[in-house]
Amino acid sequence: MASFVRDLVPESQKLNLVTAIETETLQSALSKMIEHDFSQLPVLDEQSNLKGLVTSDSILRSVSYFKAPLDKIKVSHAVFSSKTCRLDDELSELLSKLNDVGAIPVIDNTEKLIAIITHYDTTAYYRQRSEDIMLAEDIETTLRDDYIKSVYTKEDGELDGDSLQADVNKIGKSTQGTKKQLKKFLSHYLNKANIDSTTINIKLVDDLYPTHFPENDISRNFEDLTLYDYIQIFKVNWNKFESGFNNLEWDAIHRLLDEVRKTRNAIAHFKGVTPEQQKQLQFCASLLDRHKSKPDISEYLEMTEIIGNISNQTMSYIQKNSQEEGILEPIEEEIDARESQYASLAIYLQNLVPIEQSKVEITFNQIENIISPKQLPTSARKHRAWWANDSVSHPQSKQWLEVGWRVSNLNISEERVMFSRIGDRQTAYISFFSYLSSQLQKVQGLSIEPGMTSQGRNWFAVKIRPLDEVSKDGHPKTMWLCFSFDRKSRFRIESYIDTSDHKRNKEIFDRLHDQKAEIEKQFGDSLSWERLDSKRAVRIAYYRDNSSITSSQDQLDQIRDWSCKNIIRFYNTIEPYFHAAIVDGESSEASESL
Repeated sequence: MASFVRDLVPESQKLNLVTAIETETLQSALSKMIEHDFSQLPVLDEQSNLKGLVTSDSILRSVSYFKAPLDKIKVSHAVFSSKTCRLDDELSELLSKLNDVGAIPVIDNTEKLIAIITHYDTTAYYRQRSEDIMLAEDIETTLRDDYIKSVYTKEDGELDGDSLQADVNKIGKSTQGTKKQLKKFLSHYLNKANIDSTTINIKLVDDLYPTHFPENDISRNFEDLTLYDYIQIFKVNWNKFESGFNNLEWDAIHRLLDEVRKTRNAIAHFKGVTPEQQKQLQFCASLLDRHKSKPDISEYLEMTEIIGNISNQTMSYIQKNSQEEGILEPIEEEIDARESQYASLAIYLQNLVPIEQSKVEITFNQIENIISPKQLPTSARKHRAWWANDSVSHPQSKQWLEVGWRVSNLNISEERVMFSRIGDRQTAYISFFSYLSSQLQKVQGLSIEPGMTSQGRNWFAVKIRPLDEVSKDGHPKTMWLCFSFDRKSRFRIESYIDTSDHKRNKEIFDRLHDQKAEIEKQFGDSLSWERLDSKRAVRIAYYRDNSSITSSQDQLDQIRDWSCKNIIRFYNTIEPYFHAAIVDGESSEASESL
C-alpha cells in the first residue's frame, strides 16, 4: 500500500510553520534559519502566497554577486522557485522531486503553503518505519525464543522437537484468513437469497472447516509459523508463565498481543502506524523482556573474566610445547580491511577452548573489546532483532553462524548475550577429520600421522615425513601440516613457520618468498603467501574454494580426496625449500656470532 506526503509532515509544522516574507532582509531570514537550525525557508508575499524558497546557498550567492551586506539585500533577491506537492500525493512522487532539491513546499487546494518536506523528514520517516519493524520483530522473537522454546527445552539444553511439533500440529495451519472469507461468502449468499444471515452457526463452521478444506489445515514447522500461531501456542502454555506476570489474566495479555499482531500486519503491508501504535509496540516489547525467566548461567560466568583484553593481536598462531616436538595450532588469517567488522568476534568464538565448552556468555562491552575499535550500533542495545540468527540479511549473524555458533539467549536490559555451539557442526568436524585421518594413513611413500584427536574443531594437524626421515646433513624432514576450514567457505592445506622469534620467522618467509616463482612452478599452481605482519607466525597455504563443513556429503568426500591428493605434492614441493631456508638461517646466525 502506498504512503502519502501527509504521513511525513512533522508535528511541529502543524502548530507553527516558520517562513520568510519576501520584503524582509536576508539578515532577518538568516537569523530565523540559525535560530531553528534550518538550511532553507519557504518564502511568502504579503498576501501569504508562496513565492519559492530561500536557502543558505542562495543567500551566499546573492551576497557574492551583489557584494553587499545581508541587511541591504531583500529575501526576494535570493528566492528561487520550487516544485510543490500536496498532502495526498504519493510518497514516490515526492522522493523523485527531492532528488533535484533539498526541500519541497506542500500546498493545499488553494495553493496556500501548509508545510515543507526536507530530506531530513524523509530520513526520519523511514528511520521510524525501521524502528517499528524491529520492535515488531523483537516481540515475535521474544515470544518464540524466550517463552515458547523455553517450555520445550530439556535439561541438557537441547530442544524437545517432538513435543514442540506435537503442539504445533494441534494448532495446525493458520486458517484465520480463509475461514473469514468463507464466513463472508456464506453471509453474502444468504443475504442475496433473502435469508437471515444471522442464523449462521459460527461454531459449526469452525468445526466443519477442517473436514471440507483439509489442505488448509496442514501442520507446519515451528520456525514457519506466524505471530498469530505463536500467540496460540503461548496461550496453550500460559499457565507456565502466569505467575511470572504476577497473575495477569490471559484475556489481558491476549488483547495486547492481538493488537500488536494487527500493527505488525499493517507494517508488513506498508500501512501507516499511529504514534499510539508505536507506543504500544514499545510497551509490549518492554513487558515481555521484563517478565521472561532468566536461565541458569552460573557455570558459564567464569568465561567473562578472560575476555577483557582480547584484541586481534592475540588471535595469532600459538605453539604448544611437548617433550618431543612442537605442535602448532592454527587460528585464523589476518582480517581483511574489507571484511565485516564482526569478523574478529567470529574468530574469537571459533577458537574458544576448551572445545567441550558449548556455551559462553559475553557482555556487550566485552564484545566491543573484541571488535575494537568498532562499536556496537545503537540498535544492538535496543532491539532483539539485531541479534537474530539470520544467515541471509544480517552481516553480523552470518559471522557467528559460519563458525558454528548461534545466539541462544539475550538480555537487552543487562546487555548480555549467550552464544551456544551448533552441536551438529561439532559432530560434522569430528566425522570429517576422523575419516580424513584414516585416509591419510593409507597414502603411499609417506608417513602421515595425526598430531591430535578430532575434537570438533575446524582444523586438524598431521605430522608428515618420508620413510627416510633424516637427511644427509642430519636435519629431520618432518613437517607439521594442517587442514582447516576457514570463515570464507574455503578449505586449506597449510604449512607455517613459528620459531618463537618474530624476526626470524619473517626472515625465513622472505627467503622462501624470493623463490615463489620457482616453488609455484614446481607445485603446478598458485599458492597463498601470507606473511601475517601483525602476527608472529607466517603461512604458506593452498586453498580450495566453495568448501564448507555444511557442504553435502558428496562435496565433503571430494574435499577429502582433494586433501589426500594435494598433501603429497604440497609436502614434496615445500619441504626441501623449507629445510634449506632453516639451514640458511642457522648458517647466517652462526656467521653473525663469529
